[in-house]
Amino acid sequence: MTGRIRSWQVRLLLDGTSPEGVHVCGFRLQCTRYERCDTAHIVIAAQDGSALFSRLTGRSGFDRPDIELQVIDRLAGEAGWRSVFHGALDAITRENDPVSFRLECRDYLCFLLDTRLTRSWSNQTAIEIVQQAAQAAGLEFQSDLNGNDIAGDYYCGQFWQLEHRRLSASAQHRYQTAFDLAFSLARDHGYECQARGRAIIINRPPDADSGQIFEPDGMTMQHFRYDFGLSGAVSVGVRSWDSRQRARSEIFYDGQKFSTEPPASGAALYTFRGPGLRMDDIRRLAQGKHRRIVSHACEARLSLPAIAGLEPRHFMKLGGEMIDRPRTLAVDAVDHFFDLSQGYRQEVTLRDRIF
Repeated sequence: MTGRIRSWQVRLLLDGTSPEGVHVCGFRLQCTRYERCDTAHIVIAAQDGSALFSRLTGRSGFDRPDIELQVIDRLAGEAGWRSVFHGALDAITRENDPVSFRLECRDYLCFLLDTRLTRSWSNQTAIEIVQQAAQAAGLEFQSDLNGNDIAGDYYCGQFWQLEHRRLSASAQHRYQTAFDLAFSLARDHGYECQARGRAIIINRPPDADSGQIFEPDGMTMQHFRYDFGLSGAVSVGVRSWDSRQRARSEIFYDGQKFSTEPPASGAALYTFRGPGLRMDDIRRLAQGKHRRIVSHACEARLSLPAIAGLEPRHFMKLGGEMIDRPRTLAVDAVDHFFDLSQGYRQEVTLRDRIF
């Protein structure tokens, strides 16, 4: 086990190249499928610290230094380096040792966070709006959705459009950044938004049939949490009011079917409001809310030797001896830890997501 943890080698790429005389002493990565950036804290040693510091400073905005962290498992006989983080440098700290530096980085979702949009849209689909938001942040856009994906073909028209001028006075707290806009539209339409390198990707959430499944060895269960309030009958209600039509719409969803009647007593009911939504939007919103709520009924956190390629949105099989019964759970978050003395290990958060 110790050999597996310590068989890894690490290198840092700065603007696509490996700088001479720079060595990685340790790092911590926090990678998640939630609506936040992946972050990296990297400790490096540089033979010529002054030259490195002068190379990194003086760059800001979309011209910040590009940081990529790569690993290779020599014990497994891997032939090529594998990237575990790719993002932009936010800050650099020079330690007491003149050759030691600490780098603070975020993935390229940070460009969406740092870009404010003050315009409105009409007669454009959700995918087109997210694409424009990514381009405004200086990023590429990719999507595997096609014309048969009806939800992505809905227009965000005048009376459902985001930040319409008639709502600007009362809604200035909404969609102030390109990040807010992209994630809100992706979430409301049942998509997932993530960064891969300098590209913003919109796609359908994977499931256990199409996603990559891992069965790790040597893992330690840190905890297994089972929520009785979310494991039984859970219902979501969504209400919408159309001021132009002066009509109210209300729907309830229990994970199986839609209903116009509230659930019977004994069911956990969660209610939400969405002004000016069509019935298709209300149904989609209710489904998304229900899936995100019930996914917290079952949570496991593991510690294990690092697995090459493991990342959020993958899946992991656990046997019944570790939890209540054998399950295939979705990987929600992966924390990476590496240092020269302890080697490379990961902590993984798993949940029972329904897609």
